[in-house]
Amino acid sequence: MKLHQTLIAAAVTLAAFTVQAQTVSVSPSLTNVHIGDSFTVDLLATGFPDKIFGGGYSISFDASLLQLDDITFPSNWEFLTSKGTTVGGTVSDVFFNTFSAPIKGDFLTSTLKFTAIGLGTSSITLSESPSFPFGDEFSNAVSVTYVGGTVAAVPEPGSVALMLAGLGAVGFMASRRRRQG
Repeated sequence: MKLHQTLIAAAVTLAAFTVQAQTVSVSPSLTNVHIGDSFTVDLLATGFPDKIFGGGYSISFDASLLQLDDITFPSNWEFLTSKGTTVGGTVSDVFFNTFSAPIKGDFLTSTLKFTAIGLGTSSITLSESPSFPFGDEFSNAVSVTYVGGTVAAVPEPGSVALMLAGLGAVGFMASRRRRQG
């Protein structure tokens, strides 16, 4: 009986030290778009066991490939929100708060609207906001893991077809000149 109680006490102690995996991530994690397309990605919070009154983060991306057009917040963040300060491909201190309805579990923090302006691949990186940490209903800072995403911008299919047709015409003309000369 004593051994059984000791094992239960050890299990309870171990459970108390288990760290919750509270994550904010870009969704979808991989987005393929054409140059000129506007598209959105969601920043989703998952695994929050306690009620959250708000939080914040910073965002970075390749400004030569992506243009951030807007940041929107769901209506549940009714108290204070900020789209942060944008300099090039970095947005610092985006934050959101609720006064009336703290949220736990999995929830949407914001939606980012981009336009693909260049050809290539850009990471969308999330990081902690030193000014606006996630906070629970008891005003405790909450540790969060941030997971970014990737956007691949490719030319429009019509542009690729036009380029291939042009290369084919150049090749045809070069072979014709070789035969005549």
